[in-house]
Amino acid sequence: MGVLLGSIFAALGGRHPQFSDQLTSYFQSVAQGTVPSVSFWSTVWDILCWPLLLVLLSFGPPGVVGVPCVLLIRCFLLSYACSSFVAMFGLSGLGWGALFFGISAILVLPLTLYVAKWSFTNALRKCIPQESSAKLLPPWSALVCCGALFGLSYFLQGHLLPFLLPGLCQKLLSMLPLG
Repeated sequence: MGVLLGSIFAALGGRHPQFSDQLTSYFQSVAQGTVPSVSFWSTVWDILCWPLLLVLLSFGPPGVVGVPCVLLIRCFLLSYACSSFVAMFGLSGLGWGALFFGISAILVLPLTLYVAKWSFTNALRKCIPQESSAKLLPPWSALVCCGALFGLSYFLQGHLLPFLLPGLCQKLLSMLPLG
């Protein structure tokens, strides 16, 4: 639902000339070698903010409503951002969206979905008394997989992407329609 709403709102918003001009000039400065610095904490926060919110919601009954709402909002924001690039830059907007949101969509979203499943189940167990008590932690194998996804996401987003960004921006700028 969030993906669908994000796409619809981005399509209704259409092209924003001032914003697309600002983005294009930013892309041009990056393509010329102005590589943005990425701080450790901002990258960690970018990866973990949604899963941490979901973990907080798992400790009580509000998580039964809160977890689906968080997923709706996260999917809406990701879809809106990607769809806005397509609305502003046409077909080359797919490349811009993949560049800036690809790591989040491919690696962090599955991490978030797993944490959401665990959080929702845990919150539901606190609402509806069952024979078994609520689980405090997911299985160790899941924690290891989530940790590996977090580590890979951090490496790609914090180290590899800033290194590759100038070349990718040059390539994508060549795809933009002139004028």
